[in-house]
Amino acid sequence: MNKIWIVFKTEFINTITRRSFLLTLILVPLVPALILGAISLFDVDISQGQEEETTLLENEISEGYIDQAGIIKELPAWITEERLVEFNSVEEAQQAITSGEITGYYIVFEDYLESGEITYVTEDFSPMTAMETTGTLEMVIEYNLIGADQVRYETYLNPIQVEYVNLSPENIDQDDDNMFAFYVPYGVTMLFYIVIITSASLMMNSVAKEKENRVMEILMSSIKPNQLLAGKILGLGLVGLVQMVVWLGSAFVMLRLGGTTLNIPPNLQLPPAILYWGIPFFILGYLLYAAIMAGVGALVPNIKEASQATFIIILPILIPLVLVSAIIESPDAALPTILSLIPFTAPNTIMTRIAVTQVPIWQILLSLGLLIITVILVIRAVAGMFRASLLLTGQKFKIGLYLKALLGKDLETKETTG
Repeated sequence: MNKIWIVFKTEFINTITRRSFLLTLILVPLVPALILGAISLFDVDISQGQEEETTLLENEISEGYIDQAGIIKELPAWITEERLVEFNSVEEAQQAITSGEITGYYIVFEDYLESGEITYVTEDFSPMTAMETTGTLEMVIEYNLIGADQVRYETYLNPIQVEYVNLSPENIDQDDDNMFAFYVPYGVTMLFYIVIITSASLMMNSVAKEKENRVMEILMSSIKPNQLLAGKILGLGLVGLVQMVVWLGSAFVMLRLGGTTLNIPPNLQLPPAILYWGIPFFILGYLLYAAIMAGVGALVPNIKEASQATFIIILPILIPLVLVSAIIESPDAALPTILSLIPFTAPNTIMTRIAVTQVPIWQILLSLGLLIITVILVIRAVAGMFRASLLLTGQKFKIGLYLKALLGKDLETKETTG
């Protein structure tokens, strides 16, 4: 047990203190956070500029009106008499323009209800200014035509308030037109794929590198192969768990804090289930692929051969990534459900579905159970092939040879000569 602890501590410390690992751990959540902060500051500057501009318009622009039709009985509460001044005649209004009291005035003619036409008089006409100023009189006329009732006017502006009732509460409503309906669960799929494969690849590279540098020969003189396997899996697994918790936690916080800035609807946020189900699925997914890649590292003679074998090994976990659009679009369909129950595709498939919908608890528990059984069987098989005869020699990777080794069949190996 003491030797397993030494290997565990060595692998964990050596990996987590690497500059490349620390930069990746920090920069992956930091870059989106900086972008989100920049967007937030940019929006604040724009909104402040718009508020200042609106304030200036309200304070500086004062207009008049002549109501020959007798429609305007009173002004709404949000428009002051200084903002819109009533005049009894054109002469009074014209004199106010000349003295600089107002910038222009409206004439609402007697036949307004039939013609709908008004006249706007100003000394300095601008199409942009006219569009802004006529909106004020339009609100005043609408307000008075409705009976100068503020409640009724607000109802007129927002005639319906729709409340949606979901008859299937187990499903989370989605706004399919919002781009985040796709990118949030897609990000979860990518995150689990990257973290699991990265952590498992560290395992394979560690074993293959020690074989290539002949460090393995020294280790085999003082530690059993099974102890070496256990220590490496546990040490590198903790590294991956730290990485997953930091990245997933950062994504959860950024989506919560940045939801308003990015206009992300509440139903498209990461559900809390992602956090507490993510840890066991990552651990089991890592154990499965780390054990498989440890077997590859035990079989091949060098890192180059191990890298060439990686693509074949990770093919199953690539399937949910290829089919991610179908999984997001129909998370409760037969295909995503089946992929959630196949141990080699379950970790990122089930987490993608949890990000989209509320997965039935029996499917989650069954998926975990099948993963646990598969992990136990694979680790036992790899532990059987993780022995000195393979660790001290190496052959070119072949899938048939690898499967034979997993099944416990003896392999004819030739010692490498340096």
